[in-house]
Amino acid sequence: MEIIPKIILAIPGVWEDRNAFKDAMARSGNGYIYLGNHIGYLEKPDQFYEVNISEHNPYIAEAIEIGGHGLFSKEDVEQLRKHRSIIYLIIEGGTLEKVINVMEVASAILNAGGIAVNVESSGRARTKKDWLEITKSKDITRLFSAFIQMSQENEVYYTTGMHCFGLRDVKTASEGITARDVATLFRIFCLYNLDEKPQINDGETFSLDPSSPIYLLKQEECTMFDEEDPYFNPYGVWNMIRHHSIGR
Repeated sequence: MEIIPKIILAIPGVWEDRNAFKDAMARSGNGYIYLGNHIGYLEKPDQFYEVNISEHNPYIAEAIEIGGHGLFSKEDVEQLRKHRSIIYLIIEGGTLEKVINVMEVASAILNAGGIAVNVESSGRARTKKDWLEITKSKDITRLFSAFIQMSQENEVYYTTGMHCFGLRDVKTASEGITARDVATLFRIFCLYNLDEKPQINDGETFSLDPSSPIYLLKQEECTMFDEEDPYFNPYGVWNMIRHHSIGR
């Protein structure tokens, strides 16, 4: 059965209701318009994206601030607290092209009164300014940084959000490695998969360079989240097991 993951973005904004959002998109939505429960593009009538609208959420400002890892200023957070509604943008993910598409749709919503973007599929958040700049650049490293979150739970570091690109997330034990080093390891390994699309087999190894530790790569199912959770990765996870037997 074909795996079709969902990309879910939350965009708080200034709109009082659906009609206000519809009018704002018609005026400032970069050619995208709101039709019922979908957003469409005037020049591509075959492309529609599912949209849900919810009322003010008093907790989303704090969640976005945490997901931004210091990107949001006090003024940004205060503006988030004053949002009137939230647009939830839902599309099929699984490829880099689809990620770029959803970034462009989200940018249109930002231009029409959105304040920031929270990637519900990973927990990562970006300011309006950052999101618009990354969308314009289409730089693969910056696209990665906009979507992928690194977290630690108990004795494990792990990523969330790689299913948006159609790839496995990664995890590794926290023993013997700093958060900064694991961030470098995860970023390089994930970007290698995203950019070069290598065929990696279960049991192969990976190392950043000849002087760095070797990691055994084991394919595992995603068990940290339920299948209904937006963080759940249907492609599974690469468990990067440090090869302690190598004297490095």
